[in-house]
Amino acid sequence: MAGYIDYYAVLGIPKTAGEAEIKSAYRKLALKHHPDRNQGNKTSEGKFKEINEAYEVLSDPQKKKMYDQLGENWQNGQGYRPPPGGGHRQQPGGFQHHSQGGQGADFDQFGDFSDFFQSIFGAAGGAGGGRSFGGFGGMQEEAGGRSQLDMEAELQLSIEDIFRGGHKQLTFSYRAGRRTETKNINVKLPANLRDGATMRLRGQGKASGGRTGDLYVKIRLVPDERFEIKGDDLEVKTPVMPWDAALGAEITVPAPDGGITIKLPPGSAGGRKLRIGGRGLPRAEGRGDLYAVISIELPKKLTSRQLELFTELKEIA
Repeated sequence: MAGYIDYYAVLGIPKTAGEAEIKSAYRKLALKHHPDRNQGNKTSEGKFKEINEAYEVLSDPQKKKMYDQLGENWQNGQGYRPPPGGGHRQQPGGFQHHSQGGQGADFDQFGDFSDFFQSIFGAAGGAGGGRSFGGFGGMQEEAGGRSQLDMEAELQLSIEDIFRGGHKQLTFSYRAGRRTETKNINVKLPANLRDGATMRLRGQGKASGGRTGDLYVKIRLVPDERFEIKGDDLEVKTPVMPWDAALGAEITVPAPDGGITIKLPPGSAGGRKLRIGGRGLPRAEGRGDLYAVISIELPKKLTSRQLELFTELKEIA
């Protein structure tokens, strides 16, 4: 069985890290090791699963509290209760996820928590109130009003997926007794999806005795190195040349649904935020805003004339 795993070390953060620091560290590492960027790289695949497991615990207040209390003494901790069967390899409802037509294609990350995780939190991550991104199903005790026939899966989406809306194909497999069953579901994406949201698909769970459970689909937004999400708004770093910042110019601001040309006011300093109304994330009614965060950048190589002008500017400044 896997021994103690330092989830703080996995994310490269101190134990005093707050919610924002935990999320920021996860976003950076998940982006670096995401399978779409490291196809065939088993090291990155293992690291990506490890990062997600660490984030699953540290981002959930209940799981984090239990983890912090047990620490290296997890096997002897007062709250330690190993799951039936001794670990996740016996989990009856573990999912294997294959998200088609988008991020995370053909990447099996479900039902693959470490034995250490399973030993503390149980086969379905029970301490977290259903936040686990691993699947569950089969004959488990009912909790939180859910049926024994209900199942969970995760659907990874990009920012572009949220903007496009429409439908997304979700294919996953699960154990039904000694058999492995596969489901293909065309998931309709509502306009106001956000990271961590859960969609309930009625009648898409397991079937038994004339009854059918529901499928709970957890939404995970794949980190995007271009855009930072602030509620319903987006922030995007927008580089400009120093002369454009000083004199003003027309600039193009990146956006998930196509670039936007705006006027940069004269005297715009680095860090200035320019609001573009109604070009943020879709919501139930309307959209949030897009903010262009100005950064002053120089050409990679200045000409002799440009150096001469900058020198002159320095002397008269």
